[in-house]
Amino acid sequence: MKIAVIGSGALGCLFGAKFSKKHDVVLLTYAQKEADIINKNGLSVKEEDGSVERFNEHVSACVTGTYEQSVDVVVILVKTLQTENALQQNLKLIGKDTLVLTLQNGLGNFEAISKYVDEKKLILGTTNHNSVWLSEGNVFHSGSGITTIGNDKVSADNLQKVKGLFEQSGFEVAVSENIGYLLWRKLFVNLTLNSFTYITLTPLGFVSQNQYARVFARKILSEAVEVARAEGQNFDVDEVVKFVNYVSETHLNGYSSMSQDRKRGVKTEIDWINGAVVKLAEKHHISVPYNECVVNMVHAIEDADAYNSSMK
Repeated sequence: MKIAVIGSGALGCLFGAKFSKKHDVVLLTYAQKEADIINKNGLSVKEEDGSVERFNEHVSACVTGTYEQSVDVVVILVKTLQTENALQQNLKLIGKDTLVLTLQNGLGNFEAISKYVDEKKLILGTTNHNSVWLSEGNVFHSGSGITTIGNDKVSADNLQKVKGLFEQSGFEVAVSENIGYLLWRKLFVNLTLNSFTYITLTPLGFVSQNQYARVFARKILSEAVEVARAEGQNFDVDEVVKFVNYVSETHLNGYSSMSQDRKRGVKTEIDWINGAVVKLAEKHHISVPYNECVVNMVHAIEDADAYNSSMK
């Protein structure tokens, strides 16, 4: 199959590299320099045991919007704030039989993508893999786990086609009939681990190991569980806290995408993570002061970092 990965960040490079074992892969990036480096050197993935695997065949890169052939599967891994623009630039990738999979963080991606893609071809997914960007085309695979996909409007054959893509690439994958539930579970992780490690620039494992961080996580999650219940998803706070701690403990040396954003000086997806909870809470007249505080704090840090950089 021909696979296009829109987004050449840490996860984009990880999945693109592994997919290229069995399929032809093109990575869409925003920078010509990055595309040139990947085309020259390929991709490399460093595993937790220190081994490094290089991928030079069946993988190429080009600047977003310049690849003009339709593909079999499009995997979207850009930040949520870039979703619509990325799709508008790359509509030629999507033919009548193309399947589109989003593995993005936050809420709202399905609604944005469905403006351009038939819902019968649009698959939602979550992944427990963590990847850290080292340099152009080089990533550290810092944590593994299951990838789950689904959408009851997509045929079983098409879901199995995408499931097979992951399995052939060495990833554990499952098909779920309740993808909304799983998206909320992934959101709980992002609400706490992403936002806290952005603010503190600590690895994911710090949250489960530090008593003050655990208090922070419970406050955020308690509010979010109340909002999820109002949206028709029934969660137990203690079970959610336990799940988030498990993710933290099994990704001790990993870094969240948001903390990597801060190190690279780019805007975050906070408005689609904690900000999504704040927006839904307003709809249901629920008070979520801790999530509101996180959104404001992250935006303040974004501006402060930009200010401090301009003063150097």
